[in-house]
Amino acid sequence: MKKIAATAIVALGLCLGGAGASANIFVGPGFGTSCAQGGCPLFNGSVNAIGTNSLDLYQSNANPAVAINGLTLIFAVPNNPANALAANPVTGAQLHTPSTNSSSTAVTVGALSPETLFPSTGPASHDLYGALGLTLSTDLIMFTPLQSADYALFPSTYNPTTNPIANFSLYTINLATGTNTPFGPNDLIDVDFTSLPVGSFVFGYGLPSLSVTDTPFAEAGVSGVAVAVPEPTSLALLAMAIAGLGLGIRRAKLTTP
Repeated sequence: MKKIAATAIVALGLCLGGAGASANIFVGPGFGTSCAQGGCPLFNGSVNAIGTNSLDLYQSNANPAVAINGLTLIFAVPNNPANALAANPVTGAQLHTPSTNSSSTAVTVGALSPETLFPSTGPASHDLYGALGLTLSTDLIMFTPLQSADYALFPSTYNPTTNPIANFSLYTINLATGTNTPFGPNDLIDVDFTSLPVGSFVFGYGLPSLSVTDTPFAEAGVSGVAVAVPEPTSLALLAMAIAGLGLGIRRAKLTTP
């Protein structure tokens, strides 16, 4: 009877978690970059580049709004122990409310967790979040897409024959924004770090009341890809065009007999 009751409670929790999910966390190359809000796919319509020493977690718009006071930053590092993280790579984090606001508040950065192995085979390979015990996640991240993306993006580093990816090491770091400055829709957390092995993936996971906000594979971040230089905005281009038109009119008047 106790076993049935426990199963029912877990099932209820899963249903509530799935029903309350209303936003995603997109990973990008850092505050102020052109792909800070994700949406710059590198592999089969998925995965965004992160910066050399910066990344960001952007919460997409949600209805109803989801406010998170603390979330988990997740690194998936290929080929343990060759690329194992010996120390916490995160040196600081700042919350921008909203994501375009240049002003920010400090985010408390927790310690680096011990590694959790994410293997290529077996039940644990079926979901990255599940391997970490984050069972309320509504987005399944399987081993194969991560492996395939690294093979495609970094063929000189990872190769199925010469240097196959046998596993990923999962590390977590807790980020706390505080009760007075929650991480909400259209907000961005900018994260500074020292370095990450090539092909490391980055995810975010938050658990506000009865609602999971996490990163789907389509919006995960990956290290080792050069971030594109932001192009001039359409407004800037318009201003340049207007300035050029004004200069042309002035020259025409000066040369008119």
